[in-house]
Amino acid sequence: MLLDNSNLNADNYVVSDRHSEVIMAKNKVTIKDVAREAGVSTAAVSYVINNRSDGRISEATRKKILQVVNLLDYSPNQAAKSLATNRKSIFALFVPSTDSVLLDAEHLRSINLITNYFHKKNYETLLIGTEAPSKCDQADAIVCLDSSSDSFKALGDTNFIPLVALNCMINDPLFFQVNSDPGKLIKEANAFFNGASYTVLTLSTPNAEKTSYYRRFFNSYEIISSLDDIERLYNQNLLVFDSVLYDLLKDRSSICYIPSLSDEKLSKLLNVIEDAIFRKPVSNHDILV
Repeated sequence: MLLDNSNLNADNYVVSDRHSEVIMAKNKVTIKDVAREAGVSTAAVSYVINNRSDGRISEATRKKILQVVNLLDYSPNQAAKSLATNRKSIFALFVPSTDSVLLDAEHLRSINLITNYFHKKNYETLLIGTEAPSKCDQADAIVCLDSSSDSFKALGDTNFIPLVALNCMINDPLFFQVNSDPGKLIKEANAFFNGASYTVLTLSTPNAEKTSYYRRFFNSYEIISSLDDIERLYNQNLLVFDSVLYDLLKDRSSICYIPSLSDEKLSKLLNVIEDAIFRKPVSNHDILV
């Protein structure tokens, strides 16, 4: 909640002529203007307007920044301006580098699905560095696909725009995470195999939390790291989420294929991104599709 302008009296804040000039040109106000008027860094302003609460900014500094934001009528929501002018919004996509040919192939397919879907929704996708989390100033939000919690946190420490986890478990209530609903997976697999037993087959992932989470719901759970692991799974009942595994095994096993990226999940991801960008108050950040 921004502070009322009436709180800005001579005792706690002085309005200079330069403030008035900036207010007159409020449509041109930038985060640098806010930082200059508040006497803080742009990073500090980013922390506050993105509602970060990890203790790096003192309460006195936070209030001062909010006072200036209110005084200058600064709108940090560049995505809203983009939609109003029909300019395409931009979100950054972080995909970790791996040592697995299979996982790299699956990630490439996911990138194509995501970029094509969001292009139709008036968003463009910017791929950011995969070797190490990097700073991204051009995007309205960042989506981390199948990333480790360490990579996610490193991105959060470097960037001060909304950050969303996709197909990975971060388990931090400050951030949205969008994953497959195990209850729905079990229901669909039971119907497909008519009650017969089956094995969940998935590619290796840098997100250990996701593996631990889904193991709790399935009696038989196999992780594939290389092509050498494939042959022993012929002629079995398999629940598969990765298109690469489905293509390799579809003629040799009975497979229930539930893609890890469906239109329903991408639609929910879009909603989550816009909720985060527009800073819509949402109590549940753990989204299961």
